[in-house]
Amino acid sequence: MSSVELRTATLGTEDQTIFPPPRSRLPLELITIILKLCFPKDYRWADDMAEIYGLRLVSKLWKELVEGLPWFWTSISARYPTTVIRDCLRLSRDHLLRVRIFSSWLLNSGSKDLAKKIQILQAHAERWEQLDYNTSRLPVAEVRGFLEAPAPNLQSLSARLPDDSSPPPTLNLAGGKAEQLKHLSLENVLLPWSSQLLTGLETFSLTIEDIIPVEEIVNIFIKSPCLRTFHLSYRSVGGPGVPAFPASTDSNPLQVTASALEEVNLSFNDSGIASHVLSRVSMPVCRSLKLVIESLDMDNIHPLNTALSQFTPKIGQGMSQGGRTKLYIWPEDPTEWRISSQEDAFEFSLDFSGFPLNRFIEWARELALASASQLELEVYLGTTDRWIANELGGWSEITKLRVASTSQAYYDQQDEVLLFPDYLGQAQMDPAPGLSWPFPNLQELDLSDLKYPLLKVLDMLNRRYLSGPDVERMEDSNIAINTPPKMDIRVRDALEWEDTVIVPVLESHRSVKSLEYGSLEM
Repeated sequence: MSSVELRTATLGTEDQTIFPPPRSRLPLELITIILKLCFPKDYRWADDMAEIYGLRLVSKLWKELVEGLPWFWTSISARYPTTVIRDCLRLSRDHLLRVRIFSSWLLNSGSKDLAKKIQILQAHAERWEQLDYNTSRLPVAEVRGFLEAPAPNLQSLSARLPDDSSPPPTLNLAGGKAEQLKHLSLENVLLPWSSQLLTGLETFSLTIEDIIPVEEIVNIFIKSPCLRTFHLSYRSVGGPGVPAFPASTDSNPLQVTASALEEVNLSFNDSGIASHVLSRVSMPVCRSLKLVIESLDMDNIHPLNTALSQFTPKIGQGMSQGGRTKLYIWPEDPTEWRISSQEDAFEFSLDFSGFPLNRFIEWARELALASASQLELEVYLGTTDRWIANELGGWSEITKLRVASTSQAYYDQQDEVLLFPDYLGQAQMDPAPGLSWPFPNLQELDLSDLKYPLLKVLDMLNRRYLSGPDVERMEDSNIAINTPPKMDIRVRDALEWEDTVIVPVLESHRSVKSLEYGSLEM
């Protein structure tokens, strides 16, 4: 922040009518309220500090006013010049501080400069109220003293270290004691499991790749009975720290009740860990469950079902009251499946990788059946794998389908290109059910991400919905016709001239309930 920048900030401040003029007769209390509204009590960018410095240069009165309000000086960023950091420490007096050190803010700052700033801030650790540390500029050995400095007034701590250490370091953060700490977020760093910082938390987040005793994860709920939010992303590297699913003859294996827990976000590469945690901890007031499991195999699906049984009624309620349950087929990984629902009373997202698609839909059906709810799926199809389309096409639970641009074309067994509307229009003949088409209960079709001519969509509809005379001839030949329900269709909004000619025909087609234009957000 140069003198030129400060001068520019001053001139800009004088031109802004939101600020009272220097000789204003407004009461200082009112001016103070106005300034606080302009500069909320939060982390501030360097540009915000330049404006604050500009206010100090307006007049002697303004300088005394701004410097006399600790409000402006309690948020400190490592992006600030060293002189500004020293001013913040001086003018904030004995008020608590919010300190932020982020890599993205330090692109123009050298390691020596950063180390000097950290040293200055460490001397005031007893005043830290909030600390966000996220940088790879300095090795752990150099910042250990900073992160382990006693900070008894700390209420929120976020520490993210680079993932180049194996195993991740264990640090005695904040000196191991901060009785007011309520929010703790750790990534690639561990605390001693006996640390007092794990007691009395309201939110906890841990992202780690290591061998850790999973039992200690359960103990966090005992140490922090008021925990409201729990996020755990754990990549096990194998070893004795990872327990198998605990065999128990007890009909109720839950041993801990997290009576305040509302939000749970778990991500594992071992479903046994998920089963262990969810079977040991009862979460009666949970309103949001997000579960990601990589490499889920058939052997672990039963214990996982058992562990999820406490959520089954809520998942069923979400399925029945939240409208359609969403199923995502990702283009990046066509073996990853996710179902989710965002019903107000309970939001859930279950994301599995490596699980056979046919077993996944069976599992979803069993989940709906166990909760006495009707499974109705909204599918986001983002892959060009024909076998997935064929698998999904037979599911009667799918009533809405959105096709991503990555699914423009499929390849049949002769490696010939098959456009997706052509696939939807392909009739399937079976002696028992008769003539049918893929996605037999489809009621909403979103093709807005695709760039087909609308004539291709019209051709699909003509083949999928036979005319009256054609139906009569089929029935006279004793061939049953399973005509799909009418559809609400959405297409792209950037239409060519030849497309506009087709629009009236589509709108009046016997199969179309409504025709909309333009993409919707996911």
